[in-house]
Amino acid sequence: MSKQNNGKSTKKRIRWVLLLLFLYLVWAGYTGFHQWTIIQQKKDKIEKLQAQEQNMLKKKQELEKQILLLQKDDYIAEIARKYYFLSKPGEFIFIPPQQ
Repeated sequence: MSKQNNGKSTKKRIRWVLLLLFLYLVWAGYTGFHQWTIIQQKKDKIEKLQAQEQNMLKKKQELEKQILLLQKDDYIAEIARKYYFLSKPGEFIFIPPQQ
């Protein structure tokens, strides 16, 4: 009888170990998948922010060019004539009729 009890208890232990191993693997798989999705979301966010950074750098360069142009008197005079209809002394401005 001891061999039968010993065989049953060994099978029971093996079942418990296999069950615990299975549960551990399920937990590890779930955790790994969850972390992978979080990493993917962060990678997407990084890509979007890098694209945004590139746009901001382009805009900064354009604004720096605008600053340099606005320091020149000729450019300021051109803008004043174009948008505010200012003229030089003795110059006449003709506004064409709108269609």
